[in-house]
Amino acid sequence: MIRAGWSGTLILNAATPDPLDHPRRLDLVTEHRTDLVSFGRLFIANPDLVTRLATGAELTLPDLSKAYGGDHNGYTDYPALSDAAFVG
Repeated sequence: MIRAGWSGTLILNAATPDPLDHPRRLDLVTEHRTDLVSFGRLFIANPDLVTRLATGAELTLPDLSKAYGGDHNGYTDYPALSDAAFVG
């Protein structure tokens, strides 16, 4: 286990084949197995990722066919949740 041999801040890069599995990685912080979890691609596809994780809202998957295309498409064109999604 890495934690036993590492005294510094431990950051888990949640690189699993299924990005929708990443939110379950937060349990590793609760279990003190890591200090932080990175969510790079999911942050790009979900500009409001923190809110989505906190509320259990559906996550948007990143469209990797647009990645590294030379412009903003696939980076800044993902929609955020509407305020209506939080009305209960």
